[in-house]
Amino acid sequence: MIKPFMQGLRAYKHAHHLVWKEGMWKHLIVPGLLSMLYFPLFVGGLFGGAFFSVQELSTYISEKWLPNEVANGVAWGLSIIVGLLAIYLAFLLYRSVVMIIYAPFIGVISETAEEKFHGTKGPGFSIGGLIYDLYRSSMVSIIMLVISLMLTVVCWLLWLLPIVGAAIYFMGMLVVQAFFAGAGFMDPVLERRRLGIRASLSHSNRHKWHAMGNGAGFVLMMFIPIVGWFLAPSYGIIAAAVSGVDTLYDGKTLRR
Repeated sequence: MIKPFMQGLRAYKHAHHLVWKEGMWKHLIVPGLLSMLYFPLFVGGLFGGAFFSVQELSTYISEKWLPNEVANGVAWGLSIIVGLLAIYLAFLLYRSVVMIIYAPFIGVISETAEEKFHGTKGPGFSIGGLIYDLYRSSMVSIIMLVISLMLTVVCWLLWLLPIVGAAIYFMGMLVVQAFFAGAGFMDPVLERRRLGIRASLSHSNRHKWHAMGNGAGFVLMMFIPIVGWFLAPSYGIIAAAVSGVDTLYDGKTLRR
């Protein structure tokens, strides 16, 4: 349990080496910028739309039921609550949304990292292969998003438990986010071995602690504003390419 978890987490050290010593930094620029723009665009869009809706609701309430001053106070309070919920939702959906955004890049980043670290090459480039990679990456991200949202609802329900509910919720959310992040990052490695989506998810489940270790590094990096948002997804993909191969061969291929 601890060993595969740490193996997945330690792969970030190798990812860092590949990025800055092996020249992979240039692969991070465009996807990193897209990732970094997610929060201002997503949170700004949600907050702006919610703020406009709340103000309209405030106007309606002040005309029908409450004095204007009271309605404005209620509106500002609701705006703050909605803003906090928007930030929470942005963090909750970040991994899945960004992985969909990363679809055109994830295969290239993962394959380059595996080739540099393990010396193995994937299938040759083809338009059909690229289209399939985009489709597969998007489908895997959507499937994982749906499953993770279902588990998130379960975690929310557990929050209702007295005393221990909040602790269970917090730990459950970390586990869910870490596992699905690691499984998503590992998928390109499995796709290059021609594992189907179902087989890929099954493999990640069998190696859940390894996937959680890989995803935990991503989650930790996400707590670093701007720099973490820029680097975390690409580092996660590279780390999974480095250590994900080991899950196929019982950890015997790691060479560094």
